[in-house]
Amino acid sequence: MPRDSSQAKREMLAECRAYYRGNDHELARINEFARTYRSADAINWYTRDCFLYRLVNKALRTEDIRALYRFRFFIVDMCARLEEEAAIASTYHNAPFRVYRGSQLGRDEVEQMRIGTLVATNGYLSTSRHLNVAQIFIGIDSDTGMSPSRSRKDRRQYVLFEIDVDLAQSTDVVVVDVSGQSAIPDENEIIFNLGTTFIITHIMYDDEHYLWHAQMVSSSEVAELNRHYNEYVRGHLADVNATLLFGQFLAEISGDYAETIVYFHRLLRRLSADDEDRPNIYYFLGRAYRFIGKYQQAITYFRCAQLLQRRKVPQWSFDCGRTLGVLGTVYSEMGDLTQAIRLEEKALAIHSYCLPQDHVEMVDNWNRLAYAYWQEKNYERALIMLSNSLSLSKKKMPVNYPNHAQVVCTMGLVQHALGNREEALNYLKQSLQMRESLLADDHPVVARTCYELGIIYAERDDEHTLALQYARRALHIQEVKLPPNHRELMLTMNLVQRISQQNNCIASL
Repeated sequence: MPRDSSQAKREMLAECRAYYRGNDHELARINEFARTYRSADAINWYTRDCFLYRLVNKALRTEDIRALYRFRFFIVDMCARLEEEAAIASTYHNAPFRVYRGSQLGRDEVEQMRIGTLVATNGYLSTSRHLNVAQIFIGIDSDTGMSPSRSRKDRRQYVLFEIDVDLAQSTDVVVVDVSGQSAIPDENEIIFNLGTTFIITHIMYDDEHYLWHAQMVSSSEVAELNRHYNEYVRGHLADVNATLLFGQFLAEISGDYAETIVYFHRLLRRLSADDEDRPNIYYFLGRAYRFIGKYQQAITYFRCAQLLQRRKVPQWSFDCGRTLGVLGTVYSEMGDLTQAIRLEEKALAIHSYCLPQDHVEMVDNWNRLAYAYWQEKNYERALIMLSNSLSLSKKKMPVNYPNHAQVVCTMGLVQHALGNREEALNYLKQSLQMRESLLADDHPVVARTCYELGIIYAERDDEHTLALQYARRALHIQEVKLPPNHRELMLTMNLVQRISQQNNCIASL
């Protein structure tokens, strides 16, 4: 994440002061932070019950682009301190241990939890070695063990997590006992770093105390998935620094492409003409312009990226192949399938040459080709590509990873084209569920999946109500996130209008 230390600190403090304007107590804390804070104090400040804990957690929980950017100064320090402390602790303590966390969750969210489900955190996960601390945190009565809930049907449910950690098996997990640095040492707090992933091994509802009990582990399986995820990031974003990774995060998670474009243009203005980051910035700008349907601008920036990449790296390199592949997608969306397939096949050839056949980048290569073949109505070739892509993505990625969701979505499109309606619906619903669990609710790719579901349901008169629900949801997202003349927005508007007219005709019969 970009830091630019002094500037980043000023921006963060300005945000905090604006939020707590009129609150003299918190403003005094903010001024104290401005005067005394050192990077070594990050953990202590995070554990204080003050402005920092609340605003940083809010930014991480909501994945708000602007907030994450403004709090980059502290987030970078906090992650670095946790990693340093974890590395030190690993030299003298590797015995398995158990921690506890109490949480309030929505009923639907809890009911969807199953044994084997992967749980990924979207912030720093605070836990305690002491069960009673977790119980107190969610208001469990210390005498009766009763939760504040009174029914499994209540909108809010209370969950007690037991987390078993074996660092000898899960070497990638960053977890730190911060009690020695905490502002509240009696809580015996254990903090997991951003992005830690667990697997549910047991879950049950206690009817007597109206409480959910969930057991999770950080296992060798999850460590392996994390390793593959890190490999994916390194493979896709080779030699990209944290500043660029943050910009990419803005696009991938939130779908606020206009904000992403502003961010990368701001970076460009700060760089010299020969800065090594320029090729990657041009690449990310090309992606962002493609997402908002400005294809000529996208092509221009991809060509700029290509030009600089050829000066710095061999033509048969990862970066060159990646740029060619995404450029092919632009031509695919423009309807120039001959050019699209030519570029996609060249990208696949480059990556087949310079990468192992089981590298995660191959998942995207095969999927992009499958999408172009689907457009070309060459469904047999599309299925071959998708078979390769699905097989590898299942091995190399968590099942809910965004790129896996894209492959599943493309398979739904192909199955629909082949007349396999139920299979198509199943694939598209799977893709939608994955995207809803990972991305912002108003992400444009969520809208895209809803649109495809609306198309299929609109084929039957008795399912027009469901079709209209999906189409309207897609339209609501696209009206906010896409330019008014975007192709996908136009298609969705036409779909909503068509279904509405058909409903009126049916009603008049």
